[in-house]
Amino acid sequence: MGPMVKTTKHLVLRVENENKANEVLALYDRNRASFEHFEPTRPAGFYTIDYHAAMLRREYKAYTLGTFLRYYIYKASYPSRIIGAINLNLMHDGSVPYAEMGYKIDAFYQNQGYAYEACLAAIEVLVKDYDIRRIDVRIHPDNTPSIRLASKLGFVPVRLEPQSANVMGHYVDLVRYTLDTSDIQ
Repeated sequence: MGPMVKTTKHLVLRVENENKANEVLALYDRNRASFEHFEPTRPAGFYTIDYHAAMLRREYKAYTLGTFLRYYIYKASYPSRIIGAINLNLMHDGSVPYAEMGYKIDAFYQNQGYAYEACLAAIEVLVKDYDIRRIDVRIHPDNTPSIRLASKLGFVPVRLEPQSANVMGHYVDLVRYTLDTSDIQ
């Protein structure tokens, strides 16, 4: 199992429980328009405390089972406000374990290197604590900032996945990017 808390030069990444439902909801409320533009269509009740409390309970249980890990991101200098999240789906089917990663940063904190720093820390956890040798991200072709970040991290595009996600009520194409972590120590 990976660490519940991971620190970097500027950030604290932390697995949270249902006690942080208000703060998680606040992150999504502040960024509703920007997040929804590229993420799957939200289920009914998504923008409620009850929804996020239940989600945090499920996430914490999945973390203890070693199947999922979501780090909520905080600035080390401002540890009471969630500024983003990185989710890691840990796949153990087949011969080589791999992970699917997603990330989001509050619009106010974008273009400051925080997503890059947080993703590097998450990749390190995947490699060192879970022995993950491949990480995939799926990105909307119009999400230029996410594509730049994935490229900077070393991900390469491997295939187009037509009509693979429902975003804002419409099925859209995504591009799968892959990072081979076998050279990462």
